[in-house]
Amino acid sequence: MKKEMLRINNLNLEYSVVEKLRNISICLLGGECVGFLGLENSGKNLLVDFICGKHDIDKFSYYFNGVRHISTEDLRNHVYRIAVSNYLIDDWTVAEYMFLVDGSSAFSLMNRKKLVGMTEELFREFELDIDPDKMLKKLTELEKRMVDLLKAYSSNAKIIVIEDEFEGCSTQDIEKFKTLLDRVVHHGISSVINSHSDNVSHILSDKYVIFNKGYINKKCNKSFFRNNSNLENMLLGISEASDDKEGAETVKTRKNDSTEIIYSVSNMILKKRIIRQLDFYKSEVVTLLSLDVKEKTRIFEMLSGRYIDKSMKIVIDNKTGVFNDIIDFVKSRVASVADMGGESELLLSMSTGNNLLIPSLAKIPALQHVFVERKVTKMLENEIRSNIKTVPKDVKNMSVNDYITLLMERWYIYRPKVLILFEPFVHCDIYGVSLVKSYIKRFTDIGTTVIIIKSREEYVEDISDRIIHI
Repeated sequence: MKKEMLRINNLNLEYSVVEKLRNISICLLGGECVGFLGLENSGKNLLVDFICGKHDIDKFSYYFNGVRHISTEDLRNHVYRIAVSNYLIDDWTVAEYMFLVDGSSAFSLMNRKKLVGMTEELFREFELDIDPDKMLKKLTELEKRMVDLLKAYSSNAKIIVIEDEFEGCSTQDIEKFKTLLDRVVHHGISSVINSHSDNVSHILSDKYVIFNKGYINKKCNKSFFRNNSNLENMLLGISEASDDKEGAETVKTRKNDSTEIIYSVSNMILKKRIIRQLDFYKSEVVTLLSLDVKEKTRIFEMLSGRYIDKSMKIVIDNKTGVFNDIIDFVKSRVASVADMGGESELLLSMSTGNNLLIPSLAKIPALQHVFVERKVTKMLENEIRSNIKTVPKDVKNMSVNDYITLLMERWYIYRPKVLILFEPFVHCDIYGVSLVKSYIKRFTDIGTTVIIIKSREEYVEDISDRIIHI
């Protein structure tokens, strides 16, 4: 019989106007991996924060490891979060990361040989073939996550929260991680999967808990859903996404038969090889896949003009261009989005209208291509109101999906020849994915070529005319 690790009964928590939990009752068992699913502000992230000990509530008690508690401090001491930010200290060896990164004085005095021995013993137990003396920055993306998982185990975590899209990992890599995760949680540990990636949630989870507007909508085994379509319907439910027919539309595969080359690059120098030539045709959607995070970023930067390599030849509309910075790319109507749904592409202190007209200062420091007449700004603000339900004076309090709408409307106004998107689904919930897909369709309908840079084929199989593995 599986041991009850955490029990929460009738939790009510209001963090903000849109982030709240209502009558939440949940039980996490040792040996289980539970996927939290839901749209933005559905309550799943707020519950994860509570589980991680971030919120204390007056006179509210919960049961952890069979004992009644009031303060969430005990949760903080026994919950381990796996996230990309964990691997930023890349100058440590594996052994040092496993036992020293927490700054424990007990371990800080140990000699290097003892640290390596402890790590080797742990890795043998779980049959993990990684050299303890290896530097973190030399590990593969899968190896980093496996090491972090065993670090959670070695730190006596009772609950492991996985908040990771597994960027740079293939589906096979995630399945290997799942094998190790099952062995770890078999020791009576509970795991919560809170990922934006459907693929990650599907592979790692045994059960689902589905959230909607602060309530738990359903608890079920993963096998309850026959396909992703049924899951999407459950997640969307009667939420605000159902009011936006255009945004909720799933884009079907479009068979592009255009022979007109809009954008061509050659002599692109990457880490492992030189790409001789890439041709992109009018109105097509092309996805470039690379598991190497640094190489993927470099491809995006070179294609979008954020990094200029004078040896690379660029042809737009059959004209060889001379490009000195990203402004030259924009003037040639090559647009790009590096952080879909994030704040970095927007000017948070400015109105939605000005954001529609003025690209990010970090990206384009000049305004040669922008019309800033008041009547144009007003017209655009009125146009976007149909897509964003509440348009505030500035964009600081917008949701992720509103950021997506604002960014995509900004570039749609300029009718770009090429739109380059870097990991466009990384911040997206289910509705956000459908929103991005619907915008991609709108761009291709006006003749724009859309280039997507990603790690995996997740979300792009049905919208891509071509998928190229770099």
